[in-house]
Amino acid sequence: MNIMKKRWILYPSLDELRDQISQHFEISRVTAQILINRGLNTVEKADRFLNITLKDIYDPFLMYGMDKAINRLLQAFEKREPVLIHGDYDVDGVTSTAILYSILSQVGIPVYYYIPNRLMEGYGLGEEGIQCALRVGAKLMITVDCGINAINEVEKLKQNNIDVIITDHHMPGDILPDAVAIVNPNQLQCNYPFKDLAGVGVCFKFLHALLKKSRELKITAFDNIDLKDQLDMVALGTIADMMPLIDENRIFVQYGLKKLSTSKKVGIRKLKEKSGIQFDQNFKTYHVSFFIAPRINSIGRLKDAALGVQLMISTDEEESERLAEIIEINNRHRQQLEETVFKQAKDYIENNPDIKNRKIIIAAKEDWPVGIVSIVASRLTREYNKPAIVLAIEDGIGRGSARSINSINLLEWLKRCQNMLLEFGGHSYAAGLSIREDQLGNFIEKINAIADQEINKDDLLPEISIDFKLSLSDIGDELMKEIEMLSPYGQKNSRPIFLTQGLTVQGFPRYFGRNHVKFVVEDEFGIMQEVIGFNMQSQVKDLTKGDKVDIVYSLNMENYSGIPAIQLQLVDVRAYK
Repeated sequence: MNIMKKRWILYPSLDELRDQISQHFEISRVTAQILINRGLNTVEKADRFLNITLKDIYDPFLMYGMDKAINRLLQAFEKREPVLIHGDYDVDGVTSTAILYSILSQVGIPVYYYIPNRLMEGYGLGEEGIQCALRVGAKLMITVDCGINAINEVEKLKQNNIDVIITDHHMPGDILPDAVAIVNPNQLQCNYPFKDLAGVGVCFKFLHALLKKSRELKITAFDNIDLKDQLDMVALGTIADMMPLIDENRIFVQYGLKKLSTSKKVGIRKLKEKSGIQFDQNFKTYHVSFFIAPRINSIGRLKDAALGVQLMISTDEEESERLAEIIEINNRHRQQLEETVFKQAKDYIENNPDIKNRKIIIAAKEDWPVGIVSIVASRLTREYNKPAIVLAIEDGIGRGSARSINSINLLEWLKRCQNMLLEFGGHSYAAGLSIREDQLGNFIEKINAIADQEINKDDLLPEISIDFKLSLSDIGDELMKEIEMLSPYGQKNSRPIFLTQGLTVQGFPRYFGRNHVKFVVEDEFGIMQEVIGFNMQSQVKDLTKGDKVDIVYSLNMENYSGIPAIQLQLVDVRAYK
């Protein structure tokens, strides 16, 4: 573990605005300041954040192309035309495919689905997907979480008399496919109020529009469908794809987590059992991020993501148990491979100072599983606090993933290198790419030159944004209730981080697990609190009884002993004698 000095950045205190929001909502000044820190700097914005309901979601027909898309799908419904759903192999694509398949099959549309094999085909709509559409006799293909840049593929489908509706959330290129309709809030001509939907969020809006239109037309086949039953899947895909948990995503995830806690879907229940999550456990975003999503993703990384869709739509107990066990075994294998590849990549970087000291980390090797490199890129980004690109090379082609930090838009960097790339796409902070091996050296030189130009040394210092400076006496049940009120936590709504200064370490730190630590701190008034640090033994190895410390932490409710207790979860520590 590289231990880098971190910059502590305390949000500016806006006393007048803070007091106004505090008084209006009858909340503490601490919570009011946290809202301001999240950009909720008016009573109106804060009210929408705190008091959201499903009634606050936007009209789906505000999305450009939605009318055309729904009209074409209703034509397929009326004529009973075969429809092929083309998804993606990650959790966002799997959940999108599952909810669309579930609804269309319920209303009697002959519907099929196709998920590309990550290892053999790569991302997006390709030749194998086209051939599947031809095999099943599809008259309409609907893409979910992909397709926005599939210009040639859509043209070939048209030549075979197959119409295409694209639903996607990835950034479009300069030229769009000639589809019957494109539903993507990131189209230039789309004025939809919220641009940061996941693919499954766009798919949900598509289904919302379908139900709305069908009920206007009094099509009774749709009468018994309740889209709220699919919010567990929407939450899964949105959290797993690391979309901002604000605005409409906040609504989807808040309601979706409640659905996940008691989901009646057999596949969800089986995944919870394999993960050790109790049926009625109060679901949090971390349950998705660390337990459910990695299992669904693992099947696409190493095997066939279509098994994930099969599990999500299954209603059979025995089939679901069999699929969940396959996924569980696959996930354990994924964990082993991840550790092996990460160690090899890190050893390579540490043994090559010219690579380690550059502003972007690039590692490429033959025999690395292409399904693992995105996780390794994420881990290297966290390890070195630098953008990272990891490529698996096979048959002269490097395929892999890029991950970014802070405000660095790595997708824009890839665009500036696109003449060297076979393909690329994604988001500013997470992208995929492929490149010929003989172009790799030129690419490394060019993207490093861009990094040298765009990044200064301060950009590579890890930052910790601190919401509020607390005294230990401020910490109590009321503050914990208010912190819970701000959840669900995730991208653009991170768990609040606090600073407390001038504490004394009582007793000696106690180490446990593989790399965890606990210790007790006391303030000048004799108030004591337990601190827990996960994967932080190296950061506190010199800490001892009597040391004075300033700590940065989040607040959590610990319930391991059966008695709820507030615990300070360590983010960083500075000791002084």
